[in-house]
Amino acid sequence: MVLAGVQEQLQPFTSRLFPRRVWLALDDDAVTVVTTKGLGQPVQLDLLRRVPLPRGACSAGDPQQVMALGDLIGDLLVELGLVGAEVLAVLPAAACAWRVVQWPFDDWPESADEALRQIDPALGLPYDLSQAYISLLPLEGADQQDSGSCSSLLVSVPRQRVLSWIEVFDIAGVQLERLEAAQVCELRALAPLLDGAEPDLLEVLVVLDERGARLTLLRHGVPEYGREVKGSLSDLEDELERCIAYWRGWDPGMTGVRLWLTGSSPDLLLLANKLHGSGDWPAEILDPVALGWIALPPDDGDEPPPPGSALASLHGLMQAEAAR
Repeated sequence: MVLAGVQEQLQPFTSRLFPRRVWLALDDDAVTVVTTKGLGQPVQLDLLRRVPLPRGACSAGDPQQVMALGDLIGDLLVELGLVGAEVLAVLPAAACAWRVVQWPFDDWPESADEALRQIDPALGLPYDLSQAYISLLPLEGADQQDSGSCSSLLVSVPRQRVLSWIEVFDIAGVQLERLEAAQVCELRALAPLLDGAEPDLLEVLVVLDERGARLTLLRHGVPEYGREVKGSLSDLEDELERCIAYWRGWDPGMTGVRLWLTGSSPDLLLLANKLHGSGDWPAEILDPVALGWIALPPDDGDEPPPPGSALASLHGLMQAEAAR
């Protein structure tokens, strides 16, 4: 009994000295919370929760009710015994925009952010780069290596949107260690599966959620084109056909197609079965659990866990942290 009392008194100090790491995936209607036992292979999860958000609390990746979201996340982490945790979070895809930037240099500039702001190319963004946080990641696809060209993946988020999310976590009482765009995390999770792919193959990443889907077309591992699709699965299939037909006409070197399906939608398996049934293109599911990359925690019987395909972005975030 004395030892238990001492442990209770030490708990606040232990939390400060050795804070737990918490991985969060944010979207408009839910937050997914994960803790792990290290970052081995597979990553063993200690805890996995997906908690719905109040309607309207977050819209298009933008926190609309900052105080309410901060209180909800803070209360949730207290309930899960994660007071004072260090948080690494995936921003909603809707909060971010991506572009491929072709540099007018033989190599990537040393201060890429500053160089891009000085060049200020026409990127078709709904805001100025001066009003955004940006991240530039070198792209090293086979076609770029052959041609000697130099490109980067640009990810941008409006500055005020980032500050709003920082305020959310400040209200929640946690230390925010890292924020990354969902698109970057998903591409990082997919990358190992593209190694050794046929050079004439068009890879299509389909991220399906309750509101629709995001399509990303990749050649040689490099994202080339992205599109959002709203509507039914039939609408999505029609849009897939249009996008692939367009790309085939633009890129005569492309002779094959492979689809990768992931996301939180319960219709993911239905879509996979429909695509398999049509036989037009092979379709595989990007599911870190099924692929043996993530091991789920023991079933606590409270509620069923989210599908493994909903963890792709979190796995990509973990891979970035493991590589540091």
